[in-house]
Amino acid sequence: MRTKSTILWIDRGSKYIGLAYSLRDEDVVFPIGYLLNDQMVYFHIADLIQRHGVKTIIIGRPKKQKDVQEKIMKFMNSLNYIIEKDEITLETMDEDYSTVESWEIISNFKKNEATDTVSAMVILERWKNSWKEEHN
Repeated sequence: MRTKSTILWIDRGSKYIGLAYSLRDEDVVFPIGYLLNDQMVYFHIADLIQRHGVKTIIIGRPKKQKDVQEKIMKFMNSLNYIIEKDEITLETMDEDYSTVESWEIISNFKKNEATDTVSAMVILERWKNSWKEEHN
C-alpha cells in the first residue's frame, strides 16, 4: 500500500464509471479505466481504495442537471457505507463540459467508456489545480 495520500476521481455515468487517481503532492494524473455501473461497483471501488491507499474521493457533479445530482447524492450515500470505517474524505466537484474536453483529447465525439475515463482525468486535474490555488 502507498504511504502517500492518494486521490480517487469518480466520473459516475449511468452505464460506466470513469476512474482516475493521483498522489496529492504530485501533478500527474493516472487513468484507472472504467467500471460497469452495476451492483458490483461498490466492491470494485472498495478494492481500489485499498490497493491505492485512497484518502480522498472526488465525485463529478453537474451544476444544473437536478436529476443527475440526485443520482450522484444516492451514489455518495452508498459509498459512505464502504468507507465509513476509513478516514476518507468524500467531495464533489463541478464536472460541466468535462466530456467535451475529453472528446477533444481523444478525438472521439461519441460518449463511451474511454470518454468517461478521460473525463475523470480532466476533472481530477481541475480539482488539483483549484486545491493548489487554495493552499498556496
